[in-house]
Amino acid sequence: MSKEILIAMKSQDRIEDMIPCLERVAQPGTKVTFLFRYPVDGFIRSNEAEVCSRSLEEAKRLAKYYSWEENQKRAEEKVSTALGALQRKGAEVAVDLYAGSSRKAIKSHASEGGVSLIMTRAGIGQWMTSFLSGTISALQLFKHPSFSSVLLIHPRAMR
Repeated sequence: MSKEILIAMKSQDRIEDMIPCLERVAQPGTKVTFLFRYPVDGFIRSNEAEVCSRSLEEAKRLAKYYSWEENQKRAEEKVSTALGALQRKGAEVAVDLYAGSSRKAIKSHASEGGVSLIMTRAGIGQWMTSFLSGTISALQLFKHPSFSSVLLIHPRAMR
């Protein structure tokens, strides 16, 4: 059974930040699955008064924006920069969308078996945890971070 790396992407995440770490951990034959929240570029806010006055063209544009297939294409476009590097390493790349809770989507993918690593962007919470646990000092908080902005998680940690 081939191993799978699951990469949970948020709308503000940049694939370029993930590539260096991904190139190190992906092995030939590994399946790399990028998991994007639907809609890929976020929701468009509007109110009822605006909706009633919109033209047919605007309604078509919104329908296309929220189309599952169009969101799949946008997600695949975002991954295109990593595609070449991963294919050169012999890794298979897949893109999936999910709606709802990211935690539930990750658990669902991990429960299917085969997921050996989950990768996501490390946020401010990770910095605070490191500070409170004593792995970084207060002085290090003011320095330019030298650690990766990527968080690697073993699938068992998600249970």
